[in-house]
Amino acid sequence: MRKEIKTGLFAVIVLAVALFMIEFLKGKDVFSRNNTYYIIYPSVEGLSVSTGVTVGGYAAGIISDIEYNRQTMNYTVSASISREFDIPKDSYIEVYSSDILGTRKLRVRMGSSSVMASSGDTLRGCVEADMLSAITGSLDSLMRSIGTTVESVNLILDEENRAEVRQLLKRLNSTAGNLDRISAMLQSKSPDIETLLSNLSSISATLDSAATAINGTAANAEAITASLKEADLTGMTDSIRSLAGRLQDPDGSIGKLMSSDSLYNALTALSNDLDSLVNNIRKDPKKYIKISIF
Repeated sequence: MRKEIKTGLFAVIVLAVALFMIEFLKGKDVFSRNNTYYIIYPSVEGLSVSTGVTVGGYAAGIISDIEYNRQTMNYTVSASISREFDIPKDSYIEVYSSDILGTRKLRVRMGSSSVMASSGDTLRGCVEADMLSAITGSLDSLMRSIGTTVESVNLILDEENRAEVRQLLKRLNSTAGNLDRISAMLQSKSPDIETLLSNLSSISATLDSAATAINGTAANAEAITASLKEADLTGMTDSIRSLAGRLQDPDGSIGKLMSSDSLYNALTALSNDLDSLVNNIRKDPKKYIKISIF
């Protein structure tokens, strides 16, 4: 074999090995076939070629390329993910911090679509705030709140407001003293209060019994009223008037007895005769009573 051919073959082999090493150092898996998905981000801060991509916490691929689009001023990230993972088409790939130091990686948030994404599809992307940024934002918010609180306290504690606060505290102390006195008085009057409550309970029971009696009386009055309504009072009044008229009639029998003295004189004479008879019997009983002894 000629020396030039050998030199050419050696150069080709060296070039092939160099390309293989370059791709391998970039993190590309040159021994297996992966699916490539594209994601568009407004910023790729913390990302680089060969940054890992996880699926459910498992290292499933890497970032194979990052391109800048001058027209949209966005970045197109190519993610090479193993074909072992079926990724739904509505999934999105999130940039997140994998540790407290802020190391950025990609992770696949699985969607619920029954249609799987194919190699070359563009998936949605989102960026999660890193831990340091979140802590810094929380601290900034806390400092702003503390500053607002301090300003409010300063406004409250100026000379005029301090005087008002002192007056308020005095009033509160006075009120507390009054409450203590009231509490002591109530405690000393506790037996009297219990007696009063007992008397009120007794009065309430008495009123309940009286109410029952009143209800019975009212029921009786209603019954009497109903009986009077049903009675023929008009007919009774007419009868009484008729009887009175007959008694006052001098031609009637009862009227004659009431207006004539003959009945009175006859009764008087009869009484006198009876008295005379009784006296005679007393004087001479043998004349009127005969007693025989067998």
